[in-house]
Amino acid sequence: MNPIRDAKIEFSKLISDKLGISYDEVFKNIEYPTKDDIGDLALPLPAVTKDKALISKEYSDKGLMLIREIRKMGIYINAFLDEGSLFKLTFSNLQDDYGIEKIEKGSRIVIEHTSANPIHPLHIGHLRNSIIGDTIARMLRLRGHNVNVRFYVNDAGRQVAILALGYMLLGEPEPPSNVKSDHWFGTIYSITNVLIEIKSIKKELSLLKNNDDEKYKEKVKRLDELVAIAAQQQERYPDIFNKLADEINKIEDLEVEIQNIIRQYESKSDEKIVEVIRKIVKYNLNAFEKSLSKLHITFDAYDYESDLLWNGEVSKIVSEALSKSIDYKGTKALSLELSKEEKEGLSIPTGLQLPPLVLVRSDGTSLYTTRDIAYTIRKFNVFEADKVINVIAEQQAVPQMQLRASLYILGYTKYARNLVHYSYGMVNLQGMRMSGRLGRFIALDEIIEKVEEVARKKIQEKGGNMENVGEVVNAAIRFAILSVSANKPVTFNVNNVVDFDQNSGPYLQYTYARAFNILNKNNERLEIEKADLKDLEGDKRKLLILIAKFPEVLSKASDEMRPEDLIDFLKKLSDTFNRWYNNERVLQEQDQGKRMTRLFLVKGVERVLFNGLNAIGIKPLERM
Repeated sequence: MNPIRDAKIEFSKLISDKLGISYDEVFKNIEYPTKDDIGDLALPLPAVTKDKALISKEYSDKGLMLIREIRKMGIYINAFLDEGSLFKLTFSNLQDDYGIEKIEKGSRIVIEHTSANPIHPLHIGHLRNSIIGDTIARMLRLRGHNVNVRFYVNDAGRQVAILALGYMLLGEPEPPSNVKSDHWFGTIYSITNVLIEIKSIKKELSLLKNNDDEKYKEKVKRLDELVAIAAQQQERYPDIFNKLADEINKIEDLEVEIQNIIRQYESKSDEKIVEVIRKIVKYNLNAFEKSLSKLHITFDAYDYESDLLWNGEVSKIVSEALSKSIDYKGTKALSLELSKEEKEGLSIPTGLQLPPLVLVRSDGTSLYTTRDIAYTIRKFNVFEADKVINVIAEQQAVPQMQLRASLYILGYTKYARNLVHYSYGMVNLQGMRMSGRLGRFIALDEIIEKVEEVARKKIQEKGGNMENVGEVVNAAIRFAILSVSANKPVTFNVNNVVDFDQNSGPYLQYTYARAFNILNKNNERLEIEKADLKDLEGDKRKLLILIAKFPEVLSKASDEMRPEDLIDFLKKLSDTFNRWYNNERVLQEQDQGKRMTRLFLVKGVERVLFNGLNAIGIKPLERM
């Protein structure tokens, strides 16, 4: 059921019959007026006709059922809805799944998100990625798509090799029971990395003869920074630091050691290296799952970068690409020159000149971007996907364009055209200091802990129920991230995201609980025939129209992958409901007709909030 669509259909038929304009053109150009007093639906005539006489012609008419009146206002034809007919249509058959409309034939869609390096805890940089990816998956599933959510495990490369080196130098101990494993491994990685860089810079400085050289001064400055960080690490973790410092000093050429680990793991030639790295990765992925479970985020599959190398998927792509390669700055590269039409088909700006894609390093090993081609093909093939969506930060826009262009040039044209980069801006965090516990980033666990601390304090102040504090935290974080358009940066203020009175996830939960409890206390059977339709005025009429719009809003926000539009709608609904309910009673209303009308509106608000909140991963709470 979609009441507002039915009203648009009636409006379109009236206008197309009266003015001789195409019904389809009228329907697709209907807008919502910016002011309630000038109408509920609007058609800008210049959008459907160039006939000046028709545009300037005065026009008014009566509607049929859902349309009460039609008026010409300037270049617009505006329609006023008949609230009584709309009320009956909306509430005659209001099902529990109201607003959820399935498309005729769903697509098979792969969504990859988060894909954090398994070397340290998830941090503020992963927060938006994870929540956006999970929410898009939820919304697309509601529309009837078969969605598969995947996590790409970057277990091959320098960072994992550094962590593996540090861990082996410590004797491969088990993580302590009182420390979350990703935090513990993150400490090992950070200390090992700092000690390696200090030793490397000291070696470079010993080879530089001119102490006044700018390069020399820059390295001295960097060394001073690292030594200061090392001193802090030694103070916090003396046992780990001192053991690693001793062992690293014994290694003559650290770079050779690191490269050996990389090669041995990528080639699967050393069972010990494979065992150690897979052990580390498993610990960290389990820890990631614990963190993300607090935000109700899960994955259908984990894809290991090393598997792409071991089973030959990467080498196959490298061979295909090398057969079409060019010489580029002493390397083999894939030229990404495309025509204007080809760029448009791949969502690449026509004026952008993509640099050639370097295929292999000087030592013959593949680059991350080359592996990404193989992984993209796997994502399409393993799930027989119609579309693959990569949730990746806006800084990766050019590499993602290179990826699409590479697939196209290599003959994977369908995959290239159906690979989507869902880009998002960064998160600016306020209300927290840089982590003293974990170094130079703020861990996701710390953000969740801080928001929970604020939530508990505010719930206690209101005399609320602590049993749902975890759901309040999830709602607060999700709303703060999703309420801002993905292409804009988010300012996340830990102290403001938990607000029960306005503009927050907990506020929407509070509004739902309010509506639910009104209905829960009601002992009267809801009967449309007893409703007083004359009572549908002011905010009550606005609520009715918002409820009628919900199926359209949810479908459009899902199809366009714009959760911020759904959140904006739910907030407007909540504001209107709370403003009305603060001024008028429902259960205490003595007039049965008015009471019945208001109970139906409360029921509509409850259903819209229930289904809308679930769509974005926020649990509607019956008690707050």
